[in-house]
Amino acid sequence: MANLSKTRTVFAFTSPRTIEKIIPEIYVLVNSFSGHDWDTETQIAFFHELYKSEFYEGDKMPENVALAARDRITRAPKALGFVDLKPHIKLTEVGEKLLSQIRTHDVIAKQLFKFQLPSPYHKIAPDRGFNVRPYLELLRLTKELGSLSKTEIAIFFVQTTHFNKFDSVVVAIKKFREAAKANKGNRKVFIEERFTDEILKIYAKEIEANNIKTRESGEASLAKFIKTKRSNHVDYADAFIRYLRATQLVTFDKKTFRMIVAPSRITEVDYILKNVERSATDYRSEEDFKKYLFSPSSLLLLTDDRKYLESELTKLSVKFDPSATIDFLKDLLETTEKKMISVAIHETEVSLKNYKEYDDVINIFDKIKKKEVPDPPLYLEWNIWRALVMMNYAKEVKGNFSIDLDGVPLNTALGNIPDIEIEYEGFKVIVEVTMSSGNKQYEMEGEPVARHFGKIQHGSTVPVYCLFVAPRISEGALAHFFNLNRFNTKAYGGKTRIVPMSLDQFIAFITIAKNSRFNHPGILKTYLDLMITNNQSVDDEVIWFQQINDSIPAWVN
Repeated sequence: MANLSKTRTVFAFTSPRTIEKIIPEIYVLVNSFSGHDWDTETQIAFFHELYKSEFYEGDKMPENVALAARDRITRAPKALGFVDLKPHIKLTEVGEKLLSQIRTHDVIAKQLFKFQLPSPYHKIAPDRGFNVRPYLELLRLTKELGSLSKTEIAIFFVQTTHFNKFDSVVVAIKKFREAAKANKGNRKVFIEERFTDEILKIYAKEIEANNIKTRESGEASLAKFIKTKRSNHVDYADAFIRYLRATQLVTFDKKTFRMIVAPSRITEVDYILKNVERSATDYRSEEDFKKYLFSPSSLLLLTDDRKYLESELTKLSVKFDPSATIDFLKDLLETTEKKMISVAIHETEVSLKNYKEYDDVINIFDKIKKKEVPDPPLYLEWNIWRALVMMNYAKEVKGNFSIDLDGVPLNTALGNIPDIEIEYEGFKVIVEVTMSSGNKQYEMEGEPVARHFGKIQHGSTVPVYCLFVAPRISEGALAHFFNLNRFNTKAYGGKTRIVPMSLDQFIAFITIAKNSRFNHPGILKTYLDLMITNNQSVDDEVIWFQQINDSIPAWVN
């Protein structure tokens, strides 16, 4: 049971950052440890299995392995009802639905809207006055205000500890927007001051009692306390957005990047806000709570209504057997929506050709660098795909990210495949993208990038190359790729051909293609071959990376 004795705000699941990442981790747990006690021994064994998996990110075993295992499982997987850990490890009925990966967004939506504070899993002192379903109220707030920013969620929404505070939060955000619009000074300073004011109000009792020592540093200064709380609130806001986004009920405005109700899902959202109980239920026992949490039918969405499904399919001119089961109709609607998304992707590809969207692509890169987009890793992956489609002359440029019905990027590529795969005449290019930097870049990307390269090369009859793009290329990652390119590694299909570029270098690379009227894939292959040849002959990775940088202005020539 989670100890929330010090909780003053609602919280989100910050690990993993993307909820879909719990799917393979739950599979490892139940495939190897169903029926086991969830004790320290099992936790350690589970994490070792996880560490060996191809989707695990990182190359270092954590110091406290059991704690790391609990962090993976007792947060989102347990709290959202996908696994039961007591008396023994067991996959629940909704967990089976999740692992089937059929209508995943509906499965996630149901469990997020069941999540409540307090609950038998999350005891909170009665004097804190919690009575809320946070994800439900966040959806309601998005609908009520038309849009929400991460800053507004971090400062104000997290204070919605009771559903009856909803109206006061709406008023506070509206006043904040008016004040921000009237502010003539530095916007960043204005937001920080407003953020600080709210933190001082939320944690007034702790501050008055001088109970402000932060767990991470042990420092007991007010400035450190405020900074830590601000960081926590921002992390919660980011996680709230990511998890609610997985329901596909919300999306991002294409111009402002603020969270909005998905235009394609407005009817579904209205149904949820009208029919899902706002109050947290007071369960007599943990077993009663589990019955509710683990059941796929204890909370219904509009897509569980047969008449709605038939109406939607009819609108889309999809024929169906009137006697078909509800599950068949759901599958048919999902298949139809996937086809609609494929059409939208094709239309995007057509619009990108001949650099018609060049200015917008460059503008998005600029916002990514400034972190002015809601999910920088996702938008970086999506925008690099756009740039490469724009470059043209490939047989196919396949982005392994996903987009929603409204054409907005939804999820990054899964962990066991390249971010982008490009097929040219006579060769292939995979592209790996990351926002990570420093040692973390090497730890998270070093092995997976090489593994993805090897997997594609082993299955290819033509040479494979890899572009690795990040805002900055770390020393560790650069050295790693430099050496992998020089030595035969059987697991990777021999010598790798990995060419790293910073984001600025990649932007220059695309711009040169545009200005020099790149029109033949053979030119690209010649360039990549030259970079790999240089790799074999220079003394070290620093010289090689400088050569890459110096070569970009004339790479098409």
